[in-house]
Amino acid sequence: MGLTIKKFMMFDLLVLTVMAIIADVLGYFASRQAFAFLYIALSIPVMLIAYIRWDIKALIIPVLIMVLHLILYRGGTFLAQSIYVLSILSTALSMIWFKFIRRDGIKDEFILLSTYYLTAYIALFMFHVLAMAVSGEIQWVTLIIRHSVNVILGWLILFIASKQQDLLVDMKAYLKRQIEERRQEEGRY
Repeated sequence: MGLTIKKFMMFDLLVLTVMAIIADVLGYFASRQAFAFLYIALSIPVMLIAYIRWDIKALIIPVLIMVLHLILYRGGTFLAQSIYVLSILSTALSMIWFKFIRRDGIKDEFILLSTYYLTAYIALFMFHVLAMAVSGEIQWVTLIIRHSVNVILGWLILFIASKQQDLLVDMKAYLKRQIEERRQEEGRY
C-alpha cells in the first residue's frame, strides 16, 4: 500500500512539529543558562516552511508551540501570558501573501521571501511588545537584542531553505505533479 498525500502530509507535519519543539526547548534552556540575554526562537522559520508546504493545515504547529510555551514560560499575568502565546499564532499572518502570490513563488524572489518572513516576525514582535506593556514595563534593550538575533538567524534559515529545490513548495501540488509524471513514464514502457 502506497503513501497517500494525506499520510505524507501528516508525517511531514509531525517531523516539522518535532523540529519546532526541539528548537524552542533548546532555546528555552539556552536562555536559562549563560545566554540569559539571548532567546532563540528557531521554530518560527520551521512554521513558515510548513505554511508554504501545507497552507492552513500547518497551523497545528503554532498551536502545539503555544502549548509548549504555556508549559515552559509560566509567570506573569494571565493577560500577558495569553498575549505572549498568541504571538506565536500571529506568525500565520504571513499566509496573507498566499492570496496574492503562489506559495511556490515565494522562494524564488529575495524580496518576497523577506516580506513573507518579516510579516510573520513583525506580527510576533508587536505581540511581544503588547505582552510586555500589559505586564507593566517594556524592556526595549532586551527586546531588541533578543529579536535582532532571532530575525537574522530565522531569515538565514529560511533563505537557506529557499535554495533547496523541493523544500519551500506547495507539497500537495508538488506530489500530484510527481504522481502524474510517474504515470506518464509508466505509460511509455
